[in-house]
Amino acid sequence: MVAIRAPSADLAARIDAFWSVRGDGRAGTSFHEFFPDAGANLILRLSPSGCRLVLLGPVTDLAAVERDERAEYLGVRFRTGQTPALADVRSSELTNAHVELSALGGVRVDDLAERLSSRTDLASRQLVLEELLRRSSPLVRSARARQLAALVDARGGHVRVDALAAALGVHVRSLERLCVGELGMSPKRLARLARLRHVLARMHAGGFGTLADLAIACGYSDQPHLIRDFKELTGRPPGDGTAFRPRRLVASPRTQVVHRYRARDGARSG
Repeated sequence: MVAIRAPSADLAARIDAFWSVRGDGRAGTSFHEFFPDAGANLILRLSPSGCRLVLLGPVTDLAAVERDERAEYLGVRFRTGQTPALADVRSSELTNAHVELSALGGVRVDDLAERLSSRTDLASRQLVLEELLRRSSPLVRSARARQLAALVDARGGHVRVDALAAALGVHVRSLERLCVGELGMSPKRLARLARLRHVLARMHAGGFGTLADLAIACGYSDQPHLIRDFKELTGRPPGDGTAFRPRRLVASPRTQVVHRYRARDGARSG
């Protein structure tokens, strides 16, 4: 069961959504698809084997996360460039990586888990997380880099690199160095992932009649361009009725796993 909630108005510029998902209750783990995404996720696992809090950074290509099926997961999806400084790490070092956290806003993971477990719905748990996240400063210290990310997001990824540089008053080379150094990817990749995010949101919301309508609504020049871009990033065509939903995977040696489940007793590692 998946639940998603929008953030409070004062956090909407920094946070895209709060989410929760429960496993099927069976012992064991499973791999689930994770779409390329320029935003980071804060993930808290509540399970009989213990609690875990990780900050999962941007993912530049199709990947997978490993989940404990007996656990419940709570998460916060941050807008691109708006990840809070929750760990002693450079923002660019989080790309295709994750960092283990021992506390959030000064509250130890076990204490945080106890607080959240006493509340049964996502809305009340969201209030706890929001209060702690309000205390955090941004991980991306450069205001210009945060402005760059917000601009790309606001335009749904449909903006040229030279236009971005002009809007920010810098040379193209300077923009590229800023983007890689602060956001962990090139401006072109940043824009491409913003387009995918925009398309997925529109597909989830519905309301379009054909793929041609979707392409126009999302700023693509034509339907083939949308199909090609979507398939290259997600591995499936947008015409699939469940294309916007991540799915369970049978992991292979070539699967890029960006986050693994690890029990507190050390029975699993990753």
